[in-house]
Amino acid sequence: MPLARRNISSIVAFVLLALYALASCYPFLWMISAALKSNQEVLISRSLIPQVLRFDILTETWNKLEFWTYFVNSTVITLCSVVGIVFIYSLAGYGFAKTHFWGRDALFLGFVALLLIPSVTVLIPLVQLLRSLGFIGREATQFSTYSGVVLPIINGAGPLALFLFRNFFREMPHDLHDAARVDGCSEAGIYARIYLPLATPVIATVSILNIIGVWNAFIWPSIVINKDAWFTLPLKLKDLDLQLVTQWNVRMAGSLITLVPVIIVFLLLQRYYIRGLTAGAIKG
Repeated sequence: MPLARRNISSIVAFVLLALYALASCYPFLWMISAALKSNQEVLISRSLIPQVLRFDILTETWNKLEFWTYFVNSTVITLCSVVGIVFIYSLAGYGFAKTHFWGRDALFLGFVALLLIPSVTVLIPLVQLLRSLGFIGREATQFSTYSGVVLPIINGAGPLALFLFRNFFREMPHDLHDAARVDGCSEAGIYARIYLPLATPVIATVSILNIIGVWNAFIWPSIVINKDAWFTLPLKLKDLDLQLVTQWNVRMAGSLITLVPVIIVFLLLQRYYIRGLTAGAIKG
């Protein structure tokens, strides 16, 4: 391809990507702008730059949200879910990648095929099952209710997490496995001492994907959690504005406050996230 044509193609691609990035970022920028405006200015002004900065909106919304109480609830559910997902499916991924058993490939394809099943299709039977087991309902404790939230989330995250872990472990040299076996290390020891410490990129990728999903989850927690004191931040957020006139600045301030922890986690782990997607998906 001639150099001039290649440069034109690069410029066109850059412009298209820049426009796409701008369109993707605009809602987030509007949310930040609205959180710093009066509600009247939100309704009449299209500018992203507030005429008068209203930091008091963020302060008042923080207090209305009772942030720390519901932050703890969200953190407990998110951490339990992510730790369970990483532990269970890193083990499963290692088993599918480095051990041999009858029907291994067919079973793996069966798990991956579950990605095609919409989660909403199993919502009613799942609720009935958890209710019969005592995980949810009026008599359920906070521990059992949170277990009813976390266990289906762990199960639902299985296909993608298993896919990423299995592909990552499969690309690692099998000589490491053979050398450890010669030295007398068990399969559990090989997994814990050799493969898992090397899997930081895919662990970060799986963790970020599920932290975002679990932290922002609304439908499933709203079905299972039946007491206000046990709500997560997204559930509390829906009760933030009960006035007849919608207070868009308050809603956007609450959304911004709720998103900040996820943004911080992503910024801390983003370099591992990219490496994990490359190793776990492209090589697979």
